Amino acid sequence: KVLINGRDLYAHYDEFRTQMGYVPQQEIIPTALTVEAALSYAAELRLAADISAQERAERITQALDAVEMNSDRIRQTRISKLSGGQRKRVSIAAELLADPKIFFLDEPASGLDPGLEKKLMYTLRKLADEGRTIILITHATDNITQVDNVAFLAQGQLIYYGPPAAAQSYFAVD
Repeated sequence: KVLINGRDLYAHYDEFRTQMGYVPQQEIIPTALTVEAALSYAAELRLAADISAQERAERITQALDAVEMNSDRIRQTRISKLSGGQRKRVSIAAELLADPKIFFLDEPASGLDPGLEKKLMYTLRKLADEGRTIILITHATDNITQVDNVAFLAQGQLIYYGPPAAAQSYFAVD
């Protein structure tokens, strides 16, 4: 059973669907497009039809600001020319266009070097501090101190849920 604020997700799926964002492990943003063009298309697909072009442009700016990629140079760069971390942040920006309150990310740090993984985790922390619920699956645990709670699974079973610092003592590791 999946509950959101005590309400069954599946019983109220149409209501919650517009409040959720999802970034899969593999980027689904078209790499032949520039960042600006990809986000423009994503805005047309994700936002209501009656939203003005100006408001779509403002949402793109806000999304790029949120992932610290709002510059003319980056906006005009073809996605295929971006680093793995930058592509992941563009994927996050595409989902932020719809201002999701619940954000799911599947292995967002996959393939990133430690510095980019750390920057990504700080970006996600900032998004959570803005009032979003961020749920991410990761094998990279170097920066889990940025999260409020962590769940560890083993063989499909929950073996720990709680603050990251308490997990260290629970598992007797530093």
